Amino acid sequence: MNYISTRGGGESLPLSALLTRGTAEDGGLFVPQQWPDADIGLLQGEYADIATRVLQIFGGDSLPDGLIENAIHTAMEKFAAPVGPSVTPLGDSMWCMELMNGPTLAFKDFALAPLAEIIDSKLLSENKKATVLCATSGDTGAATVSAFAERERINAVVLFPDGGVSEFQRRQMTTTGAGNVLPLCVKGDFDDCQRTVKKLYQTEAAAHYGYTAVNSINIVRILLQTAYYLRTSGLIQRETGEYSNYVVPTGNFGNVYAAYIAKQLGAPIGKLVISSNDNDVLPRLFDSGRMQGKTTIKTISPSMDIQVSSNFERLLWHLKQRNTDAVDAAQKALESADGYSLNDVELKTLSDDFLAHRCHESDALDTIRQVWQQHQKIICPHTATAFHAANALSESLDGQTVIAETAHPAKFADAVERAIGVTPEIPSHVQSQFSKQESYVSVQPEDVQSAIDERFGRSN
Repeated sequence: MNYISTRGGGESLPLSALLTRGTAEDGGLFVPQQWPDADIGLLQGEYADIATRVLQIFGGDSLPDGLIENAIHTAMEKFAAPVGPSVTPLGDSMWCMELMNGPTLAFKDFALAPLAEIIDSKLLSENKKATVLCATSGDTGAATVSAFAERERINAVVLFPDGGVSEFQRRQMTTTGAGNVLPLCVKGDFDDCQRTVKKLYQTEAAAHYGYTAVNSINIVRILLQTAYYLRTSGLIQRETGEYSNYVVPTGNFGNVYAAYIAKQLGAPIGKLVISSNDNDVLPRLFDSGRMQGKTTIKTISPSMDIQVSSNFERLLWHLKQRNTDAVDAAQKALESADGYSLNDVELKTLSDDFLAHRCHESDALDTIRQVWQQHQKIICPHTATAFHAANALSESLDGQTVIAETAHPAKFADAVERAIGVTPEIPSHVQSQFSKQESYVSVQPEDVQSAIDERFGRSN
């Protein structure tokens, strides 16, 4: 299996080449040329086993035998529950898929920890080095730093928006003291960070530093996330005999796109519900058929403070029936701030699989209170948007409904305390970050490359 660009460039690359690649040469995102044949075994087993099988059917034979399996199992040894995320029932027909119990307390760990091991193993086998570039609205950066810190063959550069992450998230990125990690506080919002990273992939420096992506631009990361949707869908079907709908807090569209892949592979999945905060670019698309960003608003759920959902480009490629010229034109219109519109057929196709719902900040706080009162469960403000959407859309969701619990509430303690008057307990393995000295560099977007040169040096 090979991968091509959503925008029609001439590249056709195996999975192994995408481990150390960002965007395609034409600025598009890589997508598989065809869906592989599904395997019923994808719905059974531990997370590491399912993730291994997913990568194998998506082109894992382009990597050395055993590399993927060994890397994923090694990564999962660092998790409190190596078998995979807990799937907890919450009353009639509702479940929580608890993705927040990894090393950095967010769903990103399930993909980034194994991805780091796979990349490191590949670089070792080839005697090469690379530099990871990561634009983050909080959790991806923390998981990246945790996964790549102190690795000899990989430097990690993490761009986070000034004032756009919680203190907990920032400290996870800035207190490791690892010499191979460069946290950059960018004067701008997440979309500025993301645009900067995409531009750097197209520069001369990209070849020198071996720039690669680990946020959801990287298709391998999304495939790893697909594994927990497959596993959870199988568990719930065996328990109830029914399909699962997933309600996913959504910013950059990577996590919910992973669920879409699982559905294409035959997982027993019904609707995929996109829950949004006041930065409601995706619900607006469903309402109007038009994709167009606005000014980003800072909220209590900063990981969703996004106006350009980069991964939607991959779904757009499907909606446009793989018409790469149409995708290229739409993305260029979006990048110029004009935006683009879906036609009636495309909007209908989108709505066949997806629903979208916005949750205002006051509603999120109310939902945190309600979940605490009803279930004695403390949730983060991102997860609150998913509970709010599940309740609002319950009549549209047949079968079982699964809330993707994406982050630990301790990462957003101020918002939680506002809602319920209780400060969530900080897990012991991350408490030390609050006593450590922070180290990061503040930069304008245009000065990111200079900061990288100063830290790591063109001669290194």
